[in-house]
Amino acid sequence: MKIDNSGKPLGSIASRPLEARGTAKAEQGAGQDSVSIKPLAAKLSDVAGAGKAEATFDADKVAAIRQAISEGRFAVKPEAIADGLLSSVKELLAR
Repeated sequence: MKIDNSGKPLGSIASRPLEARGTAKAEQGAGQDSVSIKPLAAKLSDVAGAGKAEATFDADKVAAIRQAISEGRFAVKPEAIADGLLSSVKELLAR
């Protein structure tokens, strides 16, 4: 395999010595301890928090599904999974 140097240089990063690259990044990040959450991220956080209150499950149904899987009787329905995913996406986009 032949390696050639016909590629373009990386601009200012390639022209600086390796040692200077690391110190420049360290100087840029020094003294920055603040974090800001954008409005959309805050909204997503609120939606996720609301879903936790509704997160209950039917232990009997879980046991029945577990039993069906172990006996080989559980059938996956791809159409039902796809429909559920699409309705979830539609619900999220409507918010």
